[in-house]
Amino acid sequence: DNPAERPSVTFGRGEGPPYRHVQLRAPTVSRLHARIVLSDAGVWTLENLSTTNPIILNGTELVAGSSPAALADGDRIEMGEIVFRYRHR
Repeated sequence: DNPAERPSVTFGRGEGPPYRHVQLRAPTVSRLHARIVLSDAGVWTLENLSTTNPIILNGTELVAGSSPAALADGDRIEMGEIVFRYRHR
């Protein structure tokens, strides 16, 4: 299985491909801030792509270059001033 072929979505202030990117126009969000990827095990993982802005997952900072974090239903994700609640359905 090629990781590049796994379903993924990026998040950031910049533009990206339709259905594969969520544009967040807040100034506290990096141009390319985060990526979620569906793992082989069927779990979405969250990765910080920004070297200047953290992602806060349930109160814990995810820094760029760290291992992707598995997401669970109800997780709170902060990218700058934008706050998400992850829902697994």
